[in-house]
Amino acid sequence: MQLLLSKSIQRTIQFMLLLMLYAMSSDAQFSNSQVQQDLLKLEQALNVGVKNHDTTMLKDIIAKEYQLTGPRSTQPVPRDKWLVNCFQWSFDSATHTEIYVTSWEEVAVFRSLQYFYNLKVGNNEAVAKSPGSWVTDLWVKRDGRWQLLTRLSERLPKK
Repeated sequence: MQLLLSKSIQRTIQFMLLLMLYAMSSDAQFSNSQVQQDLLKLEQALNVGVKNHDTTMLKDIIAKEYQLTGPRSTQPVPRDKWLVNCFQWSFDSATHTEIYVTSWEEVAVFRSLQYFYNLKVGNNEAVAKSPGSWVTDLWVKRDGRWQLLTRLSERLPKK
């Protein structure tokens, strides 16, 4: 019997398998420092692109098949919809802490705790410091450069 799954479900399963490998990896914290530095720069550039609403920069960093998902999401958000949603965001700065990177040649997982400062989404009031989110990004290296394929974002509870 052949089980047919949508591409979205297939990607989610693949992402979860990579997360399991990441969790089981005994050297997750001690991965290639160059990959970690490269991906941190891209994560920071991603935040700059969102802050400046620079879709050209964002399209260069984010793969065409990109999708955002999380425990509160009913469906993954594809790249085109995510790019439109970025125009609702404004913030002064963003930081990544507690960074963990694991890489396997052309694939890498970048996990960090991310905070935004003076974050305003849509018509909501600005928040001095967001409660934070655990962000787990799956990166793939294509034609010698890294692209963000999938993001799993888990918001921390408000204090």
